[in-house]
Amino acid sequence: MKTDTLFYRLFQTEPSLALELAGLDVPGSNKYRFGSHEIKQTAFRLDGVLEAPPDQPDSPLVFVEVQFQPDEAFYLRFFGEIILYLRQYNPVQPWLALVFYPYAQIERTIKAALPFIGLPSLRRVYLNELPLLESANPKLWLIALLIVEESQLATIVEKVKAHRANNPSDGIDWMELLETLLIYKLPTITREEIQTMFGLRDIDLKQTRFYRDTFNEGQLEGVKKGRAEGEAALLLRILDRRFGPLSKAVKEQIAATDAETLLIYGERVLDAKSLEDVFGVTGSLLD
Repeated sequence: MKTDTLFYRLFQTEPSLALELAGLDVPGSNKYRFGSHEIKQTAFRLDGVLEAPPDQPDSPLVFVEVQFQPDEAFYLRFFGEIILYLRQYNPVQPWLALVFYPYAQIERTIKAALPFIGLPSLRRVYLNELPLLESANPKLWLIALLIVEESQLATIVEKVKAHRANNPSDGIDWMELLETLLIYKLPTITREEIQTMFGLRDIDLKQTRFYRDTFNEGQLEGVKKGRAEGEAALLLRILDRRFGPLSKAVKEQIAATDAETLLIYGERVLDAKSLEDVFGVTGSLLD
């Protein structure tokens, strides 16, 4: 699974977080909804769309992308999908495009995309330039965890743990979010090593939904190895929980798939309503 999936989980719990990161003061931001939108005739999907409340037609529709890997063709793809979306849905609101980078050096482009970068509707945000840890919003501390050096992780973990202790009724499963981010941040570290390193009690990790639903000892070992079979084992478990027993054909397809494609499949699971949505194929190929 990719880093942007983690951001989208945070944006789903608090849609206005994306606007806050971009420094945008939008009326009614607390009423926005965050989700993905499929462009049906092209089989494209915009992973992040912030929808303004219906009673505020002047508030912008916001397209959100998190880009943690260099990609020279990114802006052509992103704006191509936006234009197709606008053509299909014909929204009445104005629109903005937000792109979040960990730091400016990740950003790539080609000459054909340069005119898009100059559009007033585009805002590029470099997370390392923001005072995330100084914010009063603890979810921004979690985002900081993804971009800081490993030596700074313990400080962030302690801040989150202190917030959780002081706000036990805020409705957020902070340990689940914290565990998820640490596992992604430190893919070669076992659960026990993470517990020891950050002073997390065994009960804290084992009681989280993320641990119960997606990981066991063998799968964590797969993440540690960083190999395609680890990603495949995790994906098989998630698919089995979401859609029931898997056919031999599906298992064979996953076993033969490269690690990068498995990451894409894992990302699609968040919004998929069927196996066809995950693999992007017709049902007959999955029989």
